[in-house]
Amino acid sequence: MCNPRRVRVEATREVVEAWELALERRASASDSVVSELEVRHPFGGTLGLATRQVFEATLTTADGWRAEEGGHVLELTDGRVRYDPATGELVVTARLEDQVTVEGRAAETLRGSVREQATGSGEGRYFADGFAGRTREVAEREAQVVAEADAVRRARELAGRLRVQADRESTTAAAAAEARLQRAADDDARARLAEERERVRADLEARNRERITRLGQDGLRAVNGVLATAYQRALLDFARQHGATGIRQEESDGGIDIEFEIDFDGKMEN
Repeated sequence: MCNPRRVRVEATREVVEAWELALERRASASDSVVSELEVRHPFGGTLGLATRQVFEATLTTADGWRAEEGGHVLELTDGRVRYDPATGELVVTARLEDQVTVEGRAAETLRGSVREQATGSGEGRYFADGFAGRTREVAEREAQVVAEADAVRRARELAGRLRVQADRESTTAAAAAEARLQRAADDDARARLAEERERVRADLEARNRERITRLGQDGLRAVNGVLATAYQRALLDFARQHGATGIRQEESDGGIDIEFEIDFDGKMEN
């Protein structure tokens, strides 16, 4: 028997802590969409000078009409009619407005991992002459078992530290992705808003084209109502200025009947 010899064995375990984050950001965008169509009529030009003057004077006190930037305006449902005394032009505007709101979205999955190797060691003793069965092979097997156990223990300890490191790295990565994701969500919202705005605009234009004719008729009807009142006032003023008698007026759904008698050189006319 001689002095025992030592054999040292190392065993390793690779420790990996993987992390994964599913991030999502949303953004909203809104805008108003307006469709305006106009039809124009040279209304004042179709009237005689005296009639036009009376008509324009009547507009200043007509129900529902208001003065605006040198003209006279009447609001209609989803539109307006405007008369400009300077040009005699009647402008009917059909206006529809809608509010558009969309939501944009951006998503991204972040992945990463941290890895490190845990190394355990074990030691065995043997005799060069194999005394008591202590051969080098036996010592190596025993040292391998001890090294493996040590490596497992160190791997468990290492896993705890790597989890902390993985959490730190995932938090840093999420913070770095925040601005990028938000920009992507904002870009997506703007793109969706542009598409939705065009869709709504096309719908409003189609509806406006269908209704502009009717709205034009409504505008002309309103103006003709004022014109009828102007005619009424002009006739009554004429009758009173010429000493008419028997003045009588009767309104019906279809118009106004005005009757009076005037003596021109002793001859009565009505």
